[in-house]
Amino acid sequence: MRDRNAPGRPREFDDTEVLRKIMKLFWKNGFDGVSLSLIMKETELQKASLYAAFGDKRSMYLKALGQYHTDVVAAAARALKDESVLARDRIEAFITAPLAAAALNDRSGCFLCNASADQSDLDAKTKAQVSIGFELLTSALTAPLKQIEPDLNTSDLTSKAQVLLALYVGFRIMVRSGIPVEGLELAASHAMQLVRY
Repeated sequence: MRDRNAPGRPREFDDTEVLRKIMKLFWKNGFDGVSLSLIMKETELQKASLYAAFGDKRSMYLKALGQYHTDVVAAAARALKDESVLARDRIEAFITAPLAAAALNDRSGCFLCNASADQSDLDAKTKAQVSIGFELLTSALTAPLKQIEPDLNTSDLTSKAQVLLALYVGFRIMVRSGIPVEGLELAASHAMQLVRY
């Protein structure tokens, strides 16, 4: 919806809908690859309305990353905890998600992973949000691992979950860089050997 805001008038756009458009821009192009003019073009909103709703570019980026957490990261965590699916199948679906996306010509990667590589060392708030996302996924991965190896202690369970998450993040970044899926499929197969039947 086009921006027809005036001071004192209620917003005539859906904040979440607009934020998802901004999220896709940062997800695809990174922080430095997105200009305010590009955001204005994509959202059909003027600078004043964008700033009033979301703050400056850095604030928009952080809010977009927060939206990604809500839409994607939290959904992945729920899927990993879904006991209606076999534990090993949940882990395999998570690990191979980057390869499945690449098979559909989707090499956009994971916004959380991209933000980690692109901005975490440059901005403390981004680093904090990335850490929260990775901690959630690590915790979620321990759920199926615990079902598979109930005798694992908490420390070993967390370590194994972190290894699997590191593999997932690596696959996301490698797929985004254009590495052929065929070679990664073998790597994913070896990765699943870490998970007992």
